[in-house]
Amino acid sequence: MKTSWLFYIAALLFTGLLSYIHLNTDLFYGIATLVVMTTLATRYRNQVNIVHIITVIFLFTIIEFGLFELIDIYMREEPPYKKNFMVYLMHFFVDVSILLILRKRVMYSLLFMRRFHPNNWRAIYITHADILLYGIYILFIIVDSAAFVENLFRNMDYIFGVSEATAKPFWSWNWVYKSYPYAKSILLSCVVTILLATIFVENQRPEQEDDDEDDNDEVIHKTDQQQKP
Repeated sequence: MKTSWLFYIAALLFTGLLSYIHLNTDLFYGIATLVVMTTLATRYRNQVNIVHIITVIFLFTIIEFGLFELIDIYMREEPPYKKNFMVYLMHFFVDVSILLILRKRVMYSLLFMRRFHPNNWRAIYITHADILLYGIYILFIIVDSAAFVENLFRNMDYIFGVSEATAKPFWSWNWVYKSYPYAKSILLSCVVTILLATIFVENQRPEQEDDDEDDNDEVIHKTDQQQKP
């Protein structure tokens, strides 16, 4: 029990550290995250489930970076509300795409393994990361949706052409806008922490399974002895 609590505390501290680094480095943190995920996938390539999860997140992170750069290039002269509109929408669709894939991740992994590694399909199962990341990306979508809707309300006079008198009460709506970088940083840090924690847990699995098999063999052996006349 003591070890479990220490592990949880270490995970929380690590998440806080990653959030702080992300807020102060931004792009560098994103590149560093990609490097870390690539290293993990290479180092623990025997953990097929983790490799598949990391691959999905890695690919969509690259897509997200690319789309963000395109928005920055082609909308550089546009007013901020239009740029924010596209950025929030892009983040929303990327996070929804990851969520939908994570929801069926085991099925996709089984299809892949049966096609390319048919003898190893039993290695596919639901990990802690599948469950926890599904919840994290639901939170991502909630944050993206809140920021998107707030941007619409705050700029309704430009977007929808309503009168200034109607739109003015909403000009001060910037709670999500101000907290958006912090929320995204915390959630992104949770993603990395969950991946690392799951790798740690999965590394303990083989030893536990071996112990269970030894116990089962011992029980069977004792049963056979009792059945002998």
